[in-house]
Amino acid sequence: MSSTHSGCILVIDADSNIRELLEVNLNSEGYSVRTFATPEDAGEIDPVDVRLVIIDAMERSFSGIDFVAELKDNPATGSIGVFLCAYARPQSLVIEALDAGADDFIAKPFSLRELLARVKSYMRRHYIAPVAPSAGINVTVMDLNIDLRSHTITKSGLPLALSNTESRILELLARNVNTYVSRAEIHAKVWNGEAGINDRIVDTNISRLRKKMGDAGGCLVNRTGIGYMLSDK
Repeated sequence: MSSTHSGCILVIDADSNIRELLEVNLNSEGYSVRTFATPEDAGEIDPVDVRLVIIDAMERSFSGIDFVAELKDNPATGSIGVFLCAYARPQSLVIEALDAGADDFIAKPFSLRELLARVKSYMRRHYIAPVAPSAGINVTVMDLNIDLRSHTITKSGLPLALSNTESRILELLARNVNTYVSRAEIHAKVWNGEAGINDRIVDTNISRLRKKMGDAGGCLVNRTGIGYMLSDK
């Protein structure tokens, strides 16, 4: 299995045929997959292991949208991707799903090829690079701790509420602590060099990140023409 495919995908759907279809085809693409009929069956989601959840909207007391909102509201699991699926696609449902934090909305019956392409695109864009053997597993900057093994970021011992993009930028800088990383490299690794994304989006996200870091934000420095650096000195 390639490193791009590291991490597990959960499929939560009451239809056993869909669960089996996705499990077989995602496995064939190199992904680790676990399937469940309901969110309750899945139990507590492990943020260290799970990278993406594909879940049906489920018209029940605890719906798929409820699941999305609960997952995204929890700082420990907020960075996990979620694709919400439904047979009906009224605009109100799509908006509700996206407002709850879903990363994508898949209309049923779906094209298997399209769904696999969307999964691959998401996993490429949110690829978590392995920690180099020589790199520190934990990087501490003032009251901020970045655990590169579990991909958790805490401030004064509490989870720091960051967006997926902000977390990936901070982890990239932490892997290169005390070394400048160019804007072009940040853009290439965090956005996968995606065409149509302006390089200035790097500055915008780092500005937001610096504010969320509080006092430790002063350790995220930049030098014109060189790039950004996370300093622990």
